[in-house]
Amino acid sequence: MRIIADHNITGLEQTFARHAEIKTVNGRDLERAQLLKADALIVRSVTQVNEALLHDTPVAFVGTATIGTDHLDVDWLDQNHIRWASTPSCNADAAAQYSLAMIALACARADIDLRALNCGVVGRGNVGGRLQAMLTGLGMETLACDPPLAEAGVSGLVSLADITDCNLVSFHVPLTRLGSHPTFGMLDTALLEQLRPGTLIVNASRGDVVCGPALLNWLERGRGHAALDVWPGEPHPDPALVRNALVATPHVAGYSVDGKLRGTVLLYQAFLDWLDSRSEHRRPAQHETTTWQLPLGEHLLPDCPELTECLLQACTVRSDDRKLRSILQLQRGARGQAFDQIRQDYPMRRDFRGWRLPDTMAAEMRRTLRNLGFVDSQSIDIEDENV
Repeated sequence: MRIIADHNITGLEQTFARHAEIKTVNGRDLERAQLLKADALIVRSVTQVNEALLHDTPVAFVGTATIGTDHLDVDWLDQNHIRWASTPSCNADAAAQYSLAMIALACARADIDLRALNCGVVGRGNVGGRLQAMLTGLGMETLACDPPLAEAGVSGLVSLADITDCNLVSFHVPLTRLGSHPTFGMLDTALLEQLRPGTLIVNASRGDVVCGPALLNWLERGRGHAALDVWPGEPHPDPALVRNALVATPHVAGYSVDGKLRGTVLLYQAFLDWLDSRSEHRRPAQHETTTWQLPLGEHLLPDCPELTECLLQACTVRSDDRKLRSILQLQRGARGQAFDQIRQDYPMRRDFRGWRLPDTMAAEMRRTLRNLGFVDSQSIDIEDENV
C-alpha cells in the first residue's frame, strides 16, 4: 500500500508507516500525477482535495489533520465512495491557548488591561468554547454567538448584534460559503462599522472569514486593533494588513506538538477502521508525556504583567510575529514560499499541560495558571490534576 502525505504531518513513521510505503510531499503544490499510484492521501488545510485532484486515481482514503474540512469536497468524496476523516478536536487546546496568548500580547502592545475587556466569541465550537472557558476563568465577562448551535437548541448564546458591543471579538468559525449562516467574508465593512471604537479583533479560524480590504481600511482609520493568525490569500498575506495588525502570526495557532500528534493518532485510528485491521495492530503513536519547566526571568516587555509573560513563554506568539513581519519586504512569490517555510520549520511548542510551574511562583498566579491547564507539581489534589 502507498500513502502520499503532507511533509508537515507529525508522527507518520510511528503510525501509517506500519502499514504502507509513505511518500511525503509539499501539500500546497500537490498534483494529480503524484497520486496515480497512491491508495491513501493525508493532508493539511493547504491542499484542496476535490475531483480535479483525485479523478481517475486509486486513492480510496483521505485524511486531513485539521479541525476544518473546507478544503475537502466531501460531497464528491462521498459520491465516489472515498472514505474521508478529519480531526475536529485534535488541536483545539493549542488554538485556543494560542489565541489567548495573542490577545495578551496585543493588550500589552496597546496598553490595554486584559482582564478589563469584555469578550465576544464568534463560534463556540471546540476552539471557541475552550477560549471562552479560559477567559471566564480569568474573571472576564464573555458572550458567545453561534447560530447553528442556537438553532440546535444550545442555550447561553447571543446574537451577532450583541457581540458587536464587546471590546474584544474573537472569531473561531469554520469557513462556509453556503447554508443559512455562511462565514465567508462575514467580517466585512457593515459588521466592522457596528463595532465599538477601539475594539480588538482576533481571528484564528480561516483567513477568508475576513474581508481583507475592509479590515485594512478600518485599521488604517484607527477604528480599532487586530490580532490575526490567518489571512485572506494565504500564503500571500497583504503586507499592508500585516503591518497594521497589532499581532500578526503565520497560521500556526494549532501547531503544538501535542495537537499535531493527537491529529495523526486520530487519523491513524480512522485509517485502521477503513482497513478493518486486527485489534493487535491498533497501537497509536505515543504522545509526549514529560512536562517542561516554565522559565521565568526578565519580562519580555516593559511592565509586562506576569500572566502575559507566562502565556508568552509557553506560546511562541512573539517570535512568530517577528518572523512573519521579517518576510514582508520580499517579492510576492518569495514571500509565499517564506510563509510556508516558517510553518514547515516551526519549533516544538507544547500545550499548556506540557508546562510545569516553577516552585517559586506565588500562590495566586499558580492557581490562575493551573486553571488554564498548566501543570502544578506542588498540587496533589485530584481536581487540580484533571484540570
